[in-house]
Amino acid sequence: MKLERSIRTFYEAVNSCREYMGKRIFFTLFFVLILSGFIGIPEIKDLRDISQDHRIFTARQENEFSRLDTELQKKADAFHNKMFFSPWHQETSRYSFDEVKWEFDKYGKDTGYGKKGKRHPHTWRENLNANAHLKDYPNGGFPAITVQNTDLRVLPTSDAHLSNPRNCILPFDNMQNSAAAANTPTFISHVAKDKKWVLAETHYARGWIPAGHIARVDADFIRQWENGNYATIIKDKTPIYDDVGKLLFKAPVGSFFPKTGEDGNAVQILIATADSRGKATIKKTSLSRETAAAKPLKLTAANMALLANELMNEPYGWGGLDQKRDCSSILMDLFAPFGIWLPRNSGHQAKKTGAFINLRNLPPEEKEKTILKQGIPYFTLLWLKGHIMLYIGNQDGHALVFHNFWSIKTRDSKGRTGRKI
Repeated sequence: MKLERSIRTFYEAVNSCREYMGKRIFFTLFFVLILSGFIGIPEIKDLRDISQDHRIFTARQENEFSRLDTELQKKADAFHNKMFFSPWHQETSRYSFDEVKWEFDKYGKDTGYGKKGKRHPHTWRENLNANAHLKDYPNGGFPAITVQNTDLRVLPTSDAHLSNPRNCILPFDNMQNSAAAANTPTFISHVAKDKKWVLAETHYARGWIPAGHIARVDADFIRQWENGNYATIIKDKTPIYDDVGKLLFKAPVGSFFPKTGEDGNAVQILIATADSRGKATIKKTSLSRETAAAKPLKLTAANMALLANELMNEPYGWGGLDQKRDCSSILMDLFAPFGIWLPRNSGHQAKKTGAFINLRNLPPEEKEKTILKQGIPYFTLLWLKGHIMLYIGNQDGHALVFHNFWSIKTRDSKGRTGRKI
């Protein structure tokens, strides 16, 4: 089974996503029973007939890219940096006691199932609640930085919470809120009773992180880190080594680091690690120009194609589970190297980042006509509740989209329907 990030026609994409998002519970309930029916399904037509190389589609928009205002991109990048580092400059949590407690209450009513399909006992939630000790929330209040790629969990546990026992083979873990790349600024608002979990706030989401995955930062560290000169990752999962050759983590597209210098072959950057006391220390390393570039990356057709192609053909990851991407995180990471900030949530990306055009009451044909007329390829997002896509242009009178999805509804030459994972 292979999950896809693909270029597809608007109709196929919207219909399959609407089918999935509208009937996700039905799908998960019957997945095991009908899985065998998908074996041998032919290649998806769109993937066969439409080139999966973004260079073809960005080249058609070369004139549009060439007219972009470089000064405007600089301003966008400054805002991106401000948002990225904002957790280090807040004095208290952005979330109320009631907001944090609500998540414990929610899963207290339905403890759900673990990864092996076994129902969690009521003591599972009670133990988590006791360990969180929210009576003294917030008891933290200090800036930190992640020192490895990590998950932002809804509750302080690495255990899964599945809505149905048959979901154990699917990646829909209710405990997964989001993920954070190594060396992401955070604000630690609360520390669990056992000191093994901390409640962290990034610039886009909050969640519980193992305490060993973060390191405290002080004013001197922040001053050195926010040097105003940065290198952005352009090769996904770039290995980051320390000065003795030890692999520290793999940096995804979307992350960036302070830049201290460059030459013809390499870019010198700073990286953060934790010392024995849990405090952040700064080290230096070098990255090849094939893996990193000055931020913001110039917003050209070639660079957009470079990054979009880099994000193709990888597994879907619900909420960033296992350091994979979902529909909104792939767009957030695609635009970050250009210094364009997007929220993490698909609905927020659609409604809070530009002009919002509501197509709700239009028939399908009129919706597509509006997209083709008003959409700007590679700069227009198409959203339906629970899913978001990037409009990339017109082919044979149909809108094309780039998106990351879990499954699609299929119909073969004999009219038989199924689902491709």
